[in-house]
Amino acid sequence: MRKIAVIGVGSLGSCIAYEIANRGLADELVLIDIFKNLAEGNAADISQAIAFRSNTSVFAGDYYDAKDAEVVVISAGKPRTPEMKSRLELLQVNKSIIADVAQNLRKMENEPTVITLTNPVDVMNYILWRYSGFPREKVIGSAGMLDSARFRHVLSRKYSVPVLDVEAYVIGEHGDNQAPVFSKVRIKGEEKTFMKSEKTAIIEELKKTALDVISKKGATIYAPADNTVNMIECIVNDEKKLCICSAILDGEYGLRELSIGVPAILGRGGIREILKWQLDEEEKSTFYSGAEAIRKAIESVL
Repeated sequence: MRKIAVIGVGSLGSCIAYEIANRGLADELVLIDIFKNLAEGNAADISQAIAFRSNTSVFAGDYYDAKDAEVVVISAGKPRTPEMKSRLELLQVNKSIIADVAQNLRKMENEPTVITLTNPVDVMNYILWRYSGFPREKVIGSAGMLDSARFRHVLSRKYSVPVLDVEAYVIGEHGDNQAPVFSKVRIKGEEKTFMKSEKTAIIEELKKTALDVISKKGATIYAPADNTVNMIECIVNDEKKLCICSAILDGEYGLRELSIGVPAILGRGGIREILKWQLDEEEKSTFYSGAEAIRKAIESVL
């Protein structure tokens, strides 16, 4: 009996829950929210939506109901809004929420794999790890695959190729210092070289993607939800696939005591391996600038 729990089932959390149920990734799906009516309403709505194609049992519950979950998704917290210039503006308010969630997770009978979406995700993922005491491979921030999906979309439009023909990844901070790895871009399986002016234009376009959606509809929902559920699918099916995710580092890339987006192999139990990519000097500079920004943010709230 496979169980997954989603903590925080507003617009993003409920979309994640729906996609988990729609793909049949769990036998039981527990929705947890401080607003119980919201959890109950979403549980009923999702149950009715999947009635023709999935036997997943979806219900509202609490941490006790999630005590034997294999995966716990955390989307609780205040979301980024259009007037916010940076995700770091959410630090203080979301830190207290994540600290409370971590204390409740410590009471669970097992140690589930936890996926964090609460922003600023790199900082919140680290705080969750510190407060929960879970093994670092079981505490994962969901952001890198979303950033990578946006990168692929930008490249697809710029070079007029189908998006599925583009292989591209973004590592580092989920924020101003995100690091598109141009040296690993492949289009239709072929290496792609970029002039400096092209890189600059692509990076500027990439930085605008999230705010463009937020300014028009209030929040990004489908993209973070679907990319997160792709990660969950890798974990519960033990697919051992490459995903970019915010991971707690212990010497990898010369970094410790922070969480940052890196290439990792995901399978049952969470992160099976962190890959060490060779980066060019520009990519290294951006990556380590992001690490320093994350470190300072962590220090400001601990």
